[in-house]
Amino acid sequence: MRFAALLLAPALLAACQPASTAPDGEPVLSYSDAFIMAPIAGRDITMGGIEISVEGGDVRLTGVSSDVATTVETHTMAMVDDRMQMRPVDGWDLKDGDTLKLDRGGDHLMFFGVDEALAAGDTANVTFYFDVAGREEPLTLEAEAEVRGMGE
Repeated sequence: MRFAALLLAPALLAACQPASTAPDGEPVLSYSDAFIMAPIAGRDITMGGIEISVEGGDVRLTGVSSDVATTVETHTMAMVDDRMQMRPVDGWDLKDGDTLKLDRGGDHLMFFGVDEALAAGDTANVTFYFDVAGREEPLTLEAEAEVRGMGE
């Protein structure tokens, strides 16, 4: 029994260590709560959100694509004269240790040309592209987004 515990201890310690950088020294991206709202019947536009965290370096989110939409844009929302105004943005900078939250009522994703078969309970692939200083090609984060119905 003690021998098994001795073998298991290093594995448990390794699992608890924070992942600060990838083996090649690049930032490590992670996500949670990825979602897309099921579009309203007859519409091919909807919104979505996600929480993206970065460890081990700075990145800039520069683009998004999805297998369920022809175009995905990053948007911001602000209240101006008691009116909600949305507008596209070129992306966001994330410093080492930051978490970007995209959600309803604030910064978010807009999906255009959405597949008409997309329904609550489905999942969709969403790819995020990040610029990293000193890297020629974008760093990507693949996320699986839950499709949610109204009120979810």
